[in-house]
Amino acid sequence: MTRRTWYCIHLLLPTQLQDLLIGQLVPLGFEGFEQLPDSIDGYVRAKRWDRATARRFRNVLERFQREFPSAPVRSTLRRVREENWNKKWEAQAGIVRVTKQILIKPSWQTLPARDRGKIVLHIDPKMSFGTGHHETTQLSLQMLEETMFRGATVLDFGTGTGVLAIAAARLGAKHVDAVDVDEWSVVNARENILRNRVQRTVRIKRGSVAVVPRRRYDIVVANVDAPTLERLLPGLAKRIRARGTVILSGLLVTDLDRIRRHASRAGLQVGEIVRKNEWIAILFWVQ
Repeated sequence: MTRRTWYCIHLLLPTQLQDLLIGQLVPLGFEGFEQLPDSIDGYVRAKRWDRATARRFRNVLERFQREFPSAPVRSTLRRVREENWNKKWEAQAGIVRVTKQILIKPSWQTLPARDRGKIVLHIDPKMSFGTGHHETTQLSLQMLEETMFRGATVLDFGTGTGVLAIAAARLGAKHVDAVDVDEWSVVNARENILRNRVQRTVRIKRGSVAVVPRRRYDIVVANVDAPTLERLLPGLAKRIRARGTVILSGLLVTDLDRIRRHASRAGLQVGEIVRKNEWIAILFWVQ
């Protein structure tokens, strides 16, 4: 089989800012990242790296530089041959203890005896978002654990690896719908759903709000990004039952005010805000 050619974009960037930039690069077609001390290697297929994509990439870096002027970003680009990216992910991914009750474990890690009896989410991340290492995934899981009740119906919007949908099922949800626009994420999430044996509870579709079933949910969780939430909150709000709850994350502290304004227009009222480093998750109630 012919091996595909990729571009590797090497970005010099402090560790604490890397996740902020990665979230802005994914929509450009980047399919994998390797995070190193003070730098990132991002991978995109050569056939997708055209002039328009290169221009959008430069615009992202310019905006990022304006927001964080004290941390200059320098990038270099080189062609690379396709390799087994999953091995790189496996080398980085370990067990994540999210709460006293929930932990995330890749299949290649051994569960310590002290963790037996806990809710173990078996997640092999490949290159989808949701390994449990990121603050927004942890914050979303913490809020989901607090709000979940047995028999709840749940929508996981922007499911990534499927970790939040799987967690909802393991915490007692009666039915979970999971959606994501990214084909790779849908494939990865489906594998993890089977791995955790929750396929009778969790249903996954590729797409955005338009593919969400015409039903109302007790809990909606969306761990995506601020621009997407601003654009889609009105549609998501229509999928929530009276007295239902919404958990939004993928947000920076600086996103709070404008997300609150958009949520208020959609009929949502702030119930709780939790923070970890620069990231936040917000729980809303339906007004």
